[in-house]
Amino acid sequence: MKLAESLNRTMKLAMDEGRVQSYQEAIALFASFRLRLQVAPGFKSSPGAEAAVLTLLRAGPKTFLGGIELFGPLDEMCTLAWFTGKTLGEVAVSCGVRFEARDDVHVPTICVGAGEATSDGFWLGLHLRSDGFALTPGASFTSEPDSSVEAGVAGAGAALNQAFQHIYRRAPQAGLREIPFKLPGNNWSAAARGQWLIGLGHLGQAYLWTLMLRSAEQRPVVVRLTDDDKVSASSLSTCLLVDAADVGRQKTDAVAERLEALGVTVQRDSVRLALDAGPVESEHQLCIVAVDTLTLRRALDRLHSSCVLEAGIGDGVDGFTRIQAHAFPSKRLARDIWAGADLKASRAVDISKPAYRRLLQESGDECGTTLVAGRSVATPFVGAFAGAVLARLSAAGELREHAWNFDVSAL
Repeated sequence: MKLAESLNRTMKLAMDEGRVQSYQEAIALFASFRLRLQVAPGFKSSPGAEAAVLTLLRAGPKTFLGGIELFGPLDEMCTLAWFTGKTLGEVAVSCGVRFEARDDVHVPTICVGAGEATSDGFWLGLHLRSDGFALTPGASFTSEPDSSVEAGVAGAGAALNQAFQHIYRRAPQAGLREIPFKLPGNNWSAAARGQWLIGLGHLGQAYLWTLMLRSAEQRPVVVRLTDDDKVSASSLSTCLLVDAADVGRQKTDAVAERLEALGVTVQRDSVRLALDAGPVESEHQLCIVAVDTLTLRRALDRLHSSCVLEAGIGDGVDGFTRIQAHAFPSKRLARDIWAGADLKASRAVDISKPAYRRLLQESGDECGTTLVAGRSVATPFVGAFAGAVLARLSAAGELREHAWNFDVSAL
């Protein structure tokens, strides 16, 4: 069934909750979601602020399909990664963002930089610091000049989540409370010069997005990419590093080109990593695992490296905002952390919701309908937050903890 390959993974939330009667109705619902971005002049003087703006422009249009409106210094030059030398306006256009605002003061607004609320509706400021961020309703403040790109990407993800919770769930507290957040990790250091990333889904790509927004001297020199999957139309709804022109290509090739454009040496493995045959020695000092597979996670003790960082994002209508990360070697073995049955594999897929009943009725394809219903709910903004946290942990030097849990909706 073609829908399985083109499904917008955030829209699936409305199908799983029974809020819509069909996928077409889900499209219409999300096409009504609009967002306004307000950017103060001088945003590039704070790395975190610029990273936040770029992430908002890149991730926002994937969920708020009614359009993103930008107010800000359109002629100001960006300075990070692939956007160096491009004006804010040029970047916005490349992301599908428009500048012409409709006559509606009640569009939810996210502000980066100094500013004050222009309406009594949803208006949220994003303030970046070196070790984290703060979401501030009604007013926004100039970000600190030493703010980190990790703080910017994580803050953008959290701000988009608040806007989504407001417009989709009508959550009563969304955008109405100050939310401070401090990034994990005790000591910041430069990125490991050689890294191995296993998994190029939306989490793996968000990790690389964050990593590459750093200055050149803070990026890795060599990156090994491992993933056996191809870019699908569905990937475009969550992933930050691929575009429509990449659909049908190996993820390793599409992502490698983005990294190589910044001078990074890339090793490509378009195969699935198998640890069941025995230990695997890594020549890289840091391994990042962003694969949602219980079998692989249980076998991570067989992946031998100076440091292995693993992260995953929850699934389903109640779990898609939850993030868990682990570092190895640790006091606990991977097989003990993920002991027990694979509940996800043994779970019966529910096709009783109205949208899936309609899909089955129209297609007559029960297998295809089950395949669509079994896909995970995923969002680009939760992926951005998780990728930024993972990037922070990867450069935290010696880690005093070995496990972390976050819920973007419960910060």
